[in-house]
Amino acid sequence: MNDTLILTPIAFVKSDFKENTPAEEMRTHISQLMVEPEFMPGLMGLEPGTDILILFQFHRIQAGEIQLQLHPRHNPDNPLTGVFATRTQFRPNCIGASVARIEQIEGNVITVSRLDAQDGAPVLDIKPYAPYFDADTQSQLLEVREVGSLQEARNAIDVIDAEIIRLLGNRAGYVHQVVNFKKNDEEVRAPTRYAEVMRTRREMAEAAGLNPDVIEGMYKLLVDNFIEEELETLRQGKGH
Repeated sequence: MNDTLILTPIAFVKSDFKENTPAEEMRTHISQLMVEPEFMPGLMGLEPGTDILILFQFHRIQAGEIQLQLHPRHNPDNPLTGVFATRTQFRPNCIGASVARIEQIEGNVITVSRLDAQDGAPVLDIKPYAPYFDADTQSQLLEVREVGSLQEARNAIDVIDAEIIRLLGNRAGYVHQVVNFKKNDEEVRAPTRYAEVMRTRREMAEAAGLNPDVIEGMYKLLVDNFIEEELETLRQGKGH
């Protein structure tokens, strides 16, 4: 059996970085993907402002640097870990994967942000980032997909409702803390902040294709309830 795999780069990275640099720093810089001319027709449909998954090669890694077990981030304080449980570049096939944002497309040049590939890295593939396939499994469950039955649709709604309620609980956790920073009823009611919340939630609703009047009504019920709780907490505090 032939165990040799031949891959043809579709592009090469143009970056400010030519040596090992923390990914966090690399992601703050703009990079470019210089697409090979024969692959340019495959760029149709890519749009600035969208995220893409870029598969590339850590082309400067030498065979002797590859490790099957290592201390993550080269820190001996981190426990020894198998390479496939890390994001290290010192891996058998030296393949990296990053989600980047398309900033501009001009001819065969794709300008991207948030890419942590070094200058000259061969790009093996470009895919549109799709939460249903690429996000963690819990987030995948929250993405809208085609269903085959009424029960499947209801099950999906139940999963999303459970997540909404969990997030509302998190929101409440913060809301219940803000009273610690307020001194009187006027600060609790915070009319300027109240109006701003309603305005921005309407804008969010419109961006999501929802009825802003309905969403504003829901938020008023929610926020007004929290305001009453804050007022009661404040009054109890003054009574001590």
